[in-house]
Amino acid sequence: MSSLAPSVPRSRPWLRFLLRQSLLGLTRLSQLSLATAERLRWVRLRYVWLKPRAGDIYIATSPKAGTTWMQMIVFQLATQGRGEFEHISQVSPFLEMLPRDATTEPLLDALPSPRIVKTHLPFQKLKPPRDSRILYVTRNAADSLGSLYHHHCLVEEAPIDFDRFFRVVMDEDDPWLRHLESWWPHRGDRNVLHVRYEDLSQDLEAGVRRVAAFCGLPLDESRLGDILEKCGLAYMKQHNERFDMRGPQKALQGKGTFIHQGGVGQGRAKLSEEQRAELDARVGKARERLGMTSLEP
Repeated sequence: MSSLAPSVPRSRPWLRFLLRQSLLGLTRLSQLSLATAERLRWVRLRYVWLKPRAGDIYIATSPKAGTTWMQMIVFQLATQGRGEFEHISQVSPFLEMLPRDATTEPLLDALPSPRIVKTHLPFQKLKPPRDSRILYVTRNAADSLGSLYHHHCLVEEAPIDFDRFFRVVMDEDDPWLRHLESWWPHRGDRNVLHVRYEDLSQDLEAGVRRVAAFCGLPLDESRLGDILEKCGLAYMKQHNERFDMRGPQKALQGKGTFIHQGGVGQGRAKLSEEQRAELDARVGKARERLGMTSLEP
């Protein structure tokens, strides 16, 4: 009977090692293939679908630093305050969302000049053409962080623990700092206008006039009131579904609003004393490294 019993295979550590290495190799190859595919999609978008035009306007910001506000300002300037849309992305697309969309090329082709494009890309990846115009918008770190927290809660459709969120941003991924380090050295480039969120909040009309002059957009004084009204926080809140990244239908059905508080200073109030000290230390080091004044960015 014992001769009929199945034999127990001997341990083969070398075989296990080869299998393990093969699986690791396949995983890395798969990751490399995905990265290559993403790179090719970006190349197709940037050099085939986009077809850069002279005068294209790029709104370059870190997340939650006044991007949507600036999109609205430029679009209303371009249309003399008469501009309407179902969703802002129809008239000012988000560059990073376009590589996988088959309708991207006809959308970009159909946009009138100057095209208004939103992006959070670092300068080195965007490589904006010299004949384009870039509106580089910055916002203080605490308010950007607070708005980014609200954004993530909106996406998750549930409250997120703020302390845990703070740690993730500080320890793993700080989009504000990455964007600042990439774009700040280019704020004085000939085709770049640096706009502070805080200045827009303090004097919207002055900011609108400055943007119009830089972009070469004519400003009809008789239309200025309509432009300022449509670019005001009250109007944008009233029409929140036109700006919500979830889309108009989901914005109307979901909880919370994409257009949040706006203003200056609310983000800092959300932080504990320890969090303020940690954030201040990080911002201080960035200012020193980039040669910034205490009022910047």
